[in-house]
Amino acid sequence: MAESKAGHALIRQTPVTLLALTRHHVEPHEEDWFARCRSDYLRSFPLTLLELVRLAALLLLVGPSTSTAFTCAALAGCALVVGIELAVRQRETKPDLSQSLALRYRKTGIGLRTLCWSAILGWAIVVAPQGHTHELASLGLAMMVIDGISILTLPHLALASVFASGGALVAGAITREGLAGTAPVAVIVLLLASFLHWSIYNLYYLFATRRIRTKRLAQSHETISLLLNQYDDEGSDWLYEIDARGHISNPSPRFCDACGIEAAQLGGMPLTALFHEGVHLQELQDKLQRGESFRDLILPLMACGEERWWSISGRLVDQLRGERGGWRGFIADVSEAKRAEARISHMAHFDLLTGLPNRTLFNATLERTMMRLSARRTAGMLFVDLDHFKEINDGYGHAAGDALLIEVGRRLEQVVRHGDMVARIGGDEFVVLLPDLSSHEECLEIGQRLLEVLAMPLEIDGQAMPIGASIGAAFAPENGTTGDELLRAADLAMYEAKLGGRNGISTFNANMREQMQERRDLATGLRNAIRSDQLEIHYQPLVDLSTGQTGGYEALVRWNHPSRGLLGPDLFIPIAEESRLIVELGEWVLRNALAEAARWPDHLTIAINVSPAQMRDKSFLPLVTHALASSGVLPDRLELEITESLFIQNRDEVIDLLHSIRKMGVRISLDDFGTGYSSLKYLHAFPFDKIKIDRSFIAGLLDREDCQAIVQSVITLANDLDIRTTAEGVENDGQLEALRRQGCAQVQGFLFSGAVPSQNLPFERKDSQREPVRRDTLVELAHRSDRDAAIVGGSTDRRKRQEKHRAKSVGNQPRANAGR
Repeated sequence: MAESKAGHALIRQTPVTLLALTRHHVEPHEEDWFARCRSDYLRSFPLTLLELVRLAALLLLVGPSTSTAFTCAALAGCALVVGIELAVRQRETKPDLSQSLALRYRKTGIGLRTLCWSAILGWAIVVAPQGHTHELASLGLAMMVIDGISILTLPHLALASVFASGGALVAGAITREGLAGTAPVAVIVLLLASFLHWSIYNLYYLFATRRIRTKRLAQSHETISLLLNQYDDEGSDWLYEIDARGHISNPSPRFCDACGIEAAQLGGMPLTALFHEGVHLQELQDKLQRGESFRDLILPLMACGEERWWSISGRLVDQLRGERGGWRGFIADVSEAKRAEARISHMAHFDLLTGLPNRTLFNATLERTMMRLSARRTAGMLFVDLDHFKEINDGYGHAAGDALLIEVGRRLEQVVRHGDMVARIGGDEFVVLLPDLSSHEECLEIGQRLLEVLAMPLEIDGQAMPIGASIGAAFAPENGTTGDELLRAADLAMYEAKLGGRNGISTFNANMREQMQERRDLATGLRNAIRSDQLEIHYQPLVDLSTGQTGGYEALVRWNHPSRGLLGPDLFIPIAEESRLIVELGEWVLRNALAEAARWPDHLTIAINVSPAQMRDKSFLPLVTHALASSGVLPDRLELEITESLFIQNRDEVIDLLHSIRKMGVRISLDDFGTGYSSLKYLHAFPFDKIKIDRSFIAGLLDREDCQAIVQSVITLANDLDIRTTAEGVENDGQLEALRRQGCAQVQGFLFSGAVPSQNLPFERKDSQREPVRRDTLVELAHRSDRDAAIVGGSTDRRKRQEKHRAKSVGNQPRANAGR
């Protein structure tokens, strides 16, 4: 196209620039091909016959008797020309002769031919009889045209031949007639030569352009065919053709392989017969019936014995292999993409661990259920929360916890009715939606069966573990007219079941909303209580059985509520943990309890309960250090009581923190020992100073043999590990005597005293606080427990590096605080 535009532009320029029409860009490897094209054109003219006709015309016009020399010269010249042409043709028959060399041979022969006939023409005009001059001039003009056109693939030689013939004609005329009589002939020759100049170059341009373009198109067609065949054979997509009736035409091997059908059977089959019925197949049929093109229609089919999905596109064509129009297009196998899409959709709506519907799918189903709720029917919801799941999950590992959740999901699905939905909406929280109930009792019966199947032990690592659950039940529309309201009501009922002792089912009632609001009010009031001095600490004595004397006190916080009076920790501590106020509350208790203990006799210890949330707070270690330093209480008088739940997360970090605290001289006590699943493992992980035997075992000490065996085992184990024991909840002399016989070191309980305010403690307090402990003293105390680090099996060098770093952290505290 660029060459064509360039050629047309040159045609509109001066005649000299017509030479540019002979310049065509031919690749080096195409030069021989282009030379053959030019030679083929030259060979297409019957040059030998033309020479004989020309010779006969000259002899006829001049006359053989006019000049014997001319006649002999004409015959010799013609023989020479014909001989040269025959020689060139003979050379061209050689198989090893290049086309470029053959073209040069022809160029040489044509040049000699031009010189020969031009000389004979000029001589003929000179010697011709009077009256034949005009005929010879016409013959000369004809020779100019014939020679120019017959060799136009050699444009420069063709133009030279034209001018040679025209020059011979004019020269002969001048010799015979003189300049005056030759002027008309010269003008005619000049005009004809100019016309032939333009014609030869433009005809050669058209010849060369057509041949080159034809070759380029052939190459492009070959390349496209090759690529299409390769694409159809090897690509992930393949081509297809269907005729005007929608029947498959000329199926490719790739198409046949994809269908799993032989070509003979596939050809002529309706394209729509391959696919399953559905909306997209109907759309394809409509497009074919209306004669419209289509794009990216996704259709399912059974191919090669498996379910597949194809994306099909087609374009309407007017002629298809010489017949009436049809469709031609591409088919792509998108089965993997559809499967991936299905997996993504499943992941978005189903829990990956249990395979149950997740919160998203459950909420959507719940909303549809609420909209379709009949006035004569009711819907129910059971909110299931597993009891003690964290203890099992962290005691036996996350793999065991995952296995437990999978088993719970399986058991729940076995109990519910067909049409009910079981979903997992959070960690160990499941919900059961019962969209069609005839009565509330039907829902509660299902809930009771759920409790029964969940109470069946689950075997983990060869040990049977009870699961247990707390279930809350709510009904629509009584307890909620929207999905959120019903779910919130079931959640509140489940919380009530937890408070009622767990492993039970509770039905929602309006009072639960009031209780929830009450808990929210308590959380708000507790935040204000910490800041407005509404809290106070009561102290319960810890009695040493060996001496009968009080060895210390446990600090227990109370809340002087403005309207409800004195509240115990069982009421507001859970609320503090839920509302994240426990860290702030714990700091208040620690500082105030130590400030109070500073006024006690030096032999009395102070025991303070610490929640897991407090110890996971990064500021806890500096808090203990600062509280000890500012109160002046020696570290060995402070006893921090922790529970096993502290080890649930980041166990190694917790143990490192306990070692750091213990190195300062602070004692660590394990509270509620024996109530968890991994108590012995925690004793192995950290060398506790004391373990406290839970009051549930002490309550049955006199009448239950299992409690007696457990208490005796714990005391014996503690004595062997050089760990003191404290028994909680001692309420009578029988329990006290039994504990004394079994070797318990310390007791506390109502037998001696409940928790009392500080002003009621039975000893004289100091008038002023003792001198604060310097921080460098605490650093020195932290260094004296290297032996404890070796007990837990850690690397001694690693522990020393950690201790050095922690001691440095303590020593770098501002000295203004240390001297306060």
